[in-house]
Amino acid sequence: MPVSFDNRWITVFLICCIVSQDSLRGDEPSSYFDQLVQQLEHPRFYQRVSASEELLRSGVQNSGGINPKVMSALRCGLQHDSLELRVAAQRLIHEIEFRYQDEQLEFLLNVRVAAGRIDLPGWLVFSEIIGGDMVARRFFKQLVHRHAGTLRECFGGDNPGLMTTPLRFDPWKLPSENDLDWALLLFLEINRLANHRQPCNWRLITALSNSAMGPDPERRPVVFKRLIESWLGQQSDSDAIRDCLLISMRYGCYSTAIELCERVWANQPSSPATQVTALLVGNALGAVDIQSQATKRIADDRTAVVWQTLGFKPARIRTQVADVARVVLLHQNGIDPRSAGFHDLKADRRLIFRDHSLGFSDQKSREKSWGICDKLIAKDANVVSTAKPFDTPSVLRVEQD
Repeated sequence: MPVSFDNRWITVFLICCIVSQDSLRGDEPSSYFDQLVQQLEHPRFYQRVSASEELLRSGVQNSGGINPKVMSALRCGLQHDSLELRVAAQRLIHEIEFRYQDEQLEFLLNVRVAAGRIDLPGWLVFSEIIGGDMVARRFFKQLVHRHAGTLRECFGGDNPGLMTTPLRFDPWKLPSENDLDWALLLFLEINRLANHRQPCNWRLITALSNSAMGPDPERRPVVFKRLIESWLGQQSDSDAIRDCLLISMRYGCYSTAIELCERVWANQPSSPATQVTALLVGNALGAVDIQSQATKRIADDRTAVVWQTLGFKPARIRTQVADVARVVLLHQNGIDPRSAGFHDLKADRRLIFRDHSLGFSDQKSREKSWGICDKLIAKDANVVSTAKPFDTPSVLRVEQD
């Protein structure tokens, strides 16, 4: 007796077979690039080389940018059981990234390419701080060559510029001539402070204010001036103003130095050491109201600096705010402070006078000098001096310590 089959059951059976067959192919390549990645372990050398070259060609798109499908296929290859395929996939990922980086570096050195069109980790943030001129572009190229991995780690994520990392260098141990390392340290610190409110980094501040530490201001004057200016703009701790004044003078941030002086002068109770430094900075830069500010402090007898001299007759020199105020007024009127009794005066390359050399070892010498100063200042009070503060002969003849 013949058996009859329902066509509906035959259709269901065929569909089940097709679904089952497709499920067995779940481990097979799902795209053209996946197939190429699988060929990286092909027994034939020619096939492996051909697959590698095709992946490299397709890795960087003609329109710019890395092909995400190629990178996705290669990253899947990193999980493959074959060691040969994993190693080949890793090498290709690095090669594609390197080729794309080289392409972007060519754009970087082309001033006709807008800063926003350059796809290099950290460049947009860097250009906002330093600028997009050729000086900034050439320096950033060197920074990429030295610290590409760090820049990619800090700025190459889904939220570029928001990722922060702890300082990778110790400011107290980093050599002054390592300008690229110093630039990276400052760049990361500026980015960190811009995105997260952080306490004052005293280790970095002391390194930058100490002439024996910090980056050499003569090696990259333009770049470090811009970096330091941006970093100084983020410092809000009033206890650090004196150090910030010294840093601004060291790296040529003169407009920032004047702003800091005005902050100090607006806050009369600030420390005597800070008041003294602000007076010396304002005097060196020729601040408009330096004479009036010095006059206001001519009665401030607070001790700012104590200096212990060595030799046959060691002495302790104490510098008061009033001492420095008188020296500034004398200098502004073209008078050599040594003629008024400041015999221990020492010159400073940036501040004209060294604060610790403007004091006295005893009150008797101080009062005698003050008497001479007050007479000279009163004598010249109504006389307009024709000598410029920077061109005063007595200062230029002071022997450097």
